[in-house]
Amino acid sequence: MRRCVLVWLVVLASMLGAPVALATVTLQAHTPQVSLEGQLQHYADPSGALSFDAVRSQHFQRMPDFRSLGYDDAVHWFRVELSRAKGAPSRWILAIGMPELEEVDLWVQQADGGFEPHAMGYYRPYQNRPLQTRLFAVPVDVRESTQVYIRVRTHNAINVQAQLWQPSAFSAHQTRDNFYRGVYFGVLLLTVILYLILGVRLRDVPMAAYAGYVASLLLFHLGTNGYLPVLLDGRGAWMVDALSRVGWLGGAVSIVLMWDRLLNLKRHYPVIHRLYWFTLYLNLGLLPFALMPSLVAPWLLVVVKLANGLNSLNFLLGMAVVLILWRRTRQVELMVYFIAFIIPALGTLINTVGNQGALAQNLFTTNLYQIASLVHVLVMSYGMALRLRQLQRGKAAAEQEAAVATQRTEEQRRFVAMLSHEFRNPLAAIDRAAEMIQIKVPGMQASEIQRLERIRGNVATLSNFVDNFLLVEMLEHRGVAASRRPCALGPLLKNLVRQLGEADEARVQLRVMPEDLAFEVDETLLGAAVGNLVSNALRYSPADSKVEVSAVRDEAGLRIRVVDHGPGLDEAALAQLGTPYFRAGTSLGKKGSGLGYHFTQRIAQAHKGSLHASSGQGQGLTVEMFLPNPGSQPLPGRPSAAECAGQH
Repeated sequence: MRRCVLVWLVVLASMLGAPVALATVTLQAHTPQVSLEGQLQHYADPSGALSFDAVRSQHFQRMPDFRSLGYDDAVHWFRVELSRAKGAPSRWILAIGMPELEEVDLWVQQADGGFEPHAMGYYRPYQNRPLQTRLFAVPVDVRESTQVYIRVRTHNAINVQAQLWQPSAFSAHQTRDNFYRGVYFGVLLLTVILYLILGVRLRDVPMAAYAGYVASLLLFHLGTNGYLPVLLDGRGAWMVDALSRVGWLGGAVSIVLMWDRLLNLKRHYPVIHRLYWFTLYLNLGLLPFALMPSLVAPWLLVVVKLANGLNSLNFLLGMAVVLILWRRTRQVELMVYFIAFIIPALGTLINTVGNQGALAQNLFTTNLYQIASLVHVLVMSYGMALRLRQLQRGKAAAEQEAAVATQRTEEQRRFVAMLSHEFRNPLAAIDRAAEMIQIKVPGMQASEIQRLERIRGNVATLSNFVDNFLLVEMLEHRGVAASRRPCALGPLLKNLVRQLGEADEARVQLRVMPEDLAFEVDETLLGAAVGNLVSNALRYSPADSKVEVSAVRDEAGLRIRVVDHGPGLDEAALAQLGTPYFRAGTSLGKKGSGLGYHFTQRIAQAHKGSLHASSGQGQGLTVEMFLPNPGSQPLPGRPSAAECAGQH
């Protein structure tokens, strides 16, 4: 009865803040591990100025369990007294967590009554730890009475757990623990690599963004589990802190980008889309401050809080949009996405409640957030597999539609080509008949002669259209290939100009530099291309204006330029120039098919060259055909001018 009353008095004293006598934890020989839960006594020093000697005389209070003390800037002290039973080993390992505590100082009582200090912590040099583990572990020689004081200063949640281990049991525990956590980090790393490859390979932004999100989880958990100081041993607190912050910002950016593209917010919810992108740029703007903490100012903390609030708001909006779209479409993957992200959200909620001290810290609550993240990755992988199947089905359907469209287009081309070919004989017959009427019926009236000329002109236009169309078809379907051989350009171009007729020949100014310029070309195709450019320039420029034709060779290749002084083209017309059957507004009332520039472009491409047009409204049109050098080999012997002109 007395013992029961004493227990209640101790509990009541603890509740009222009265000092509690230092309890003793007795270590047994048959116990490989002893938890100090309920054995630690606590004292808070808000000023942080008390020395170790001064703290020893302060009044400590018993902590009933491992429970977070929340977030504050105070220095927190913990103490415990150890003893060992008969036959128990004297050497034990005192392991203290959580691993992200920034400053952990220990004072272990020695045989002479003095205390040996140890300085450890997340940001302190890893090599200073007595035992090279992710936890703050110190060998302790336990005698009949050994006192241990622990001093903690951190900006994280003040979660302090402590266990005593026999050395062999501690080594075995660390091996198992590192193995399980290594498997966990390996799963995350493989997930990052897998989705990064799939995202790049398929050019799928959501998959690549999700890889970034999982990478941020990997960095975050490496930090919270105390592995970053281990991996970055000797590289200072700056890099450890920078990687954690970069992981946080990268995760925020990745998840915003993933949801925006995955849910197609730009189309369905443009307002949310703009909010998401504002948040994305805001997080990217914080990146320099994460890498350079010296730039951090009080105003930045307000921006960070804003970013955190927006990230939380974006998460809630994303979940709401997922549910709305799922109700509309009943797509299974949408519900999978929802479940996948609700799981870590619940883990985060419980972790937050625990950090505020509302829940005791145990094996479940401490590791729940990691477990939730792993389950999230597995569930989300199923959702991404459904998305991948959907993308493959969409690609197969698109390829099938493209094949059908290509087949139909090919059939139409063959029909039009056949029809165009069949037009040649009737057109030739009409032209010959009109010509015979002009020859055999002398003395016709001027109006009748004009009608015949109009007939022959229309026949020539239609024949030219058919020839251009057939030539384009052959070029596009590789029915005609450029057969290049050396040719003197001067005679070739002069012969083209002579074929234009006396009136048009007088308008053309021809310049070839040098005069004996030779180049490997297909004379037939090049002659058709240049002839078409010159004819267009003559047709669309005033009758009293000049058309300048030049051929120059430089180190890159041959450049043939045709310049007229007509009305020119605006930017919109220039952008469509080369589209089959396109005719600009300046061509109204002019003969043409809209195929000339297109087939000239194809001829340039057959020579592995290009065609470029430039103009200003009312300033004429300049068209340059560039044909690159056929190779580094020296050109064969140049043919004579007469030979090239004869070949053309």
